[in-house]
Amino acid sequence: MPIQLLTGDTIGKIAAGEVVERPASAAKELLENALDAGARRIAVSVASGGTELIEVSDDGDGMDAAGLALAIQRHATSKLRRFEDLDTLTTLGFRGEALPSIAAVSVLAVRTRRAQDATGAAIAVRFGEAEQPRAVAAPPGTTVSVRDLFANVPARRKFLRQTGTEAAYIGRSVAAYAAANPGVAFTFEQDGRRAFGTDGGGDQIATAAGVFGADVGAAALPLAPLDESAAVPGVTVEGWVGTPSLIRSHRQGLVFFVNGRWIQNRALAFALEEAYHSLLMVGRHPVGVVSIRLDPAAVDVNVHPTKAEVKFLDERAVCRAVQRAAHAALAGVPRAVLPELRWEPLPGPEQQTLAIPDQRSPDRRELVIPPERSGTALAAHPQASGVPIMRVLGQVAGTFIIAEGPNGMYLIDQHAAHERVMYEKFLGQIASRSADRQPLLDPLIVDLAPEELAAWERSTAELVQLGFEIEAFGGGAVAVRAVPALMRGVDVAERLRLILRELAEGGAGESWLDAVAISAACHASIRAGQSLSLAEMRELVADLERTDHPRACGHGRPTMLHMTQGELERQFGRR
Repeated sequence: MPIQLLTGDTIGKIAAGEVVERPASAAKELLENALDAGARRIAVSVASGGTELIEVSDDGDGMDAAGLALAIQRHATSKLRRFEDLDTLTTLGFRGEALPSIAAVSVLAVRTRRAQDATGAAIAVRFGEAEQPRAVAAPPGTTVSVRDLFANVPARRKFLRQTGTEAAYIGRSVAAYAAANPGVAFTFEQDGRRAFGTDGGGDQIATAAGVFGADVGAAALPLAPLDESAAVPGVTVEGWVGTPSLIRSHRQGLVFFVNGRWIQNRALAFALEEAYHSLLMVGRHPVGVVSIRLDPAAVDVNVHPTKAEVKFLDERAVCRAVQRAAHAALAGVPRAVLPELRWEPLPGPEQQTLAIPDQRSPDRRELVIPPERSGTALAAHPQASGVPIMRVLGQVAGTFIIAEGPNGMYLIDQHAAHERVMYEKFLGQIASRSADRQPLLDPLIVDLAPEELAAWERSTAELVQLGFEIEAFGGGAVAVRAVPALMRGVDVAERLRLILRELAEGGAGESWLDAVAISAACHASIRAGQSLSLAEMRELVADLERTDHPRACGHGRPTMLHMTQGELERQFGRR
């Protein structure tokens, strides 16, 4: 086939495919144009997932007729004049591709007026064919209507998802920009129904509640400016993050803006999640809207067709600033927020009997309350750690400790609880550089698998900081000469291999030292299924109450579940 020039219509459709991937892409471009125009009020309406209608109205600067005629032409922009202007760019748009790309694959209508003009201007473009602008009556600002999106590109429509899913994508875009711009009033309507709205009052927490719901607003923690010792020069972080009780099974609840631009960046997401280290269950992710400000010359915004990705001159510095800001916000989180266990009533009318062991049985444990914890005068308020003083009642299946608190019952995972206690003790020893060691009378020779040996070789310095003294013995074996004093009453060889096996699989922690500490704490702890005396249970619960973060183990699993007094009464039909 000979080389030939493509037609203008084909060029327009191909170019539109790079900028407008789906209805949400078109909505995002129009939102950014409205914000660039200085809008204080933005209304978004969609129908049929955006394929039938996307309409964005704003009260921004507007355009005159001449500007409107240029706006629908490719590469016409008011944002820059030459390539070097990208180093000082403060607007969201800059390529001049949004309107012409959308117009190439839809029926586009624009109505606009500048505040100083007596009349406005309107233009219509049908799948790339534009009419002449005409004078119309219009309020100050701009309204852009996009109808029949992708009607002339059936292949693109074929790959869209269901209308509800596409509408949800648009709603996520509007929600993200609304949350990041609390000074702008947003409304979002879907198929004639108001989905959410914000008042534009500037309060980021109230905005979060208006966009994401009251539960998110109540759990949002502002990202305050860092003090001089923690601040990263040239990088400012604002916005909010949710408390550890506000979690999702995906990362879509994490939204990042750089100089007002919504971006996708895995490094930033991981950096922020590290601030929640050991506070979240495995597979759960936090929620937050993080706005980053830095010198435009330190970030390249011209690296992605839809401007969804950017490149930082110093990505590590930006990640460090985000992580520190999140750490500071989470430092003041009340530690009393616990997941509640809700049980369904037992089915059927048949009577239930409670098996009580024979008092003569040697396996019976007498539940005696010590003097300092006797009576009903339990603490009415949480301690400094956020966990109330609890009275131990017993053990279930050799795994869970039952305790009474001032507002109901607590079910404590003894392994996770002990892991949290051990983890914080290890951290304390690391901080004080005074690890307590227990020398062994004779060296313990432990044969290691190749991956375990490699993990030990990588972790020798970290293991020393925890109190281990281990030397190579040859032939894939090591000689253990001392273990941490905290590691009492366990099979040292077995637990060491478990620690190294976990580390060989990557470990869990914000640093390798942290990963080693987490693994050591886990495998030096009591196990599930291990019977404990009442005194041992009391000691463990008391130790957990004294930790800084008692709600989760080092791996992020919960240490306890809570059933309130009211829930107990409801289950027994007292309410």
